[in-house]
Amino acid sequence: MKQVLRISEAASIAMHALIFLAEKKGESISNTRIAEVFGISANHSSKVMQRLLKSGYVRALRGPGGGYTLLAEPAKVSLLDICTTVDGELDTSGCLFGRKKRCSLKKCLFSGLMSEADDLIVKHLGSVTLADFIKDGFSFEGIVTK
Repeated sequence: MKQVLRISEAASIAMHALIFLAEKKGESISNTRIAEVFGISANHSSKVMQRLLKSGYVRALRGPGGGYTLLAEPAKVSLLDICTTVDGELDTSGCLFGRKKRCSLKKCLFSGLMSEADDLIVKHLGSVTLADFIKDGFSFEGIVTK
């Protein structure tokens, strides 16, 4: 079944990885471990983590025992911040084509529903922080399958 809401795989990996690092509270986690926990390739994980490193969300430690640690304050990083860091500004035009002028119909197929949905999603992503996932003792350990 096709998903209605689309967030890129890279943005999803970034959100999950940052929550995982926030959960670990300063512990250095290897890229291999991050990839293993989320059942993704280490290569893909590495590309996402490099983007987060360049954006200042994480710190990288080299060598044995090295890995990534969260540099940002969990309460100050929203899911929207992470999405826009990875994917750039979100398209909230409300048009499936991404441009209102491209459609030849006189009335939108969704009568404004897409714009309303976009607004709700942006509001939600902007209001949820990394800290929201770790305050109640949340843990990825043991719930993520390979």
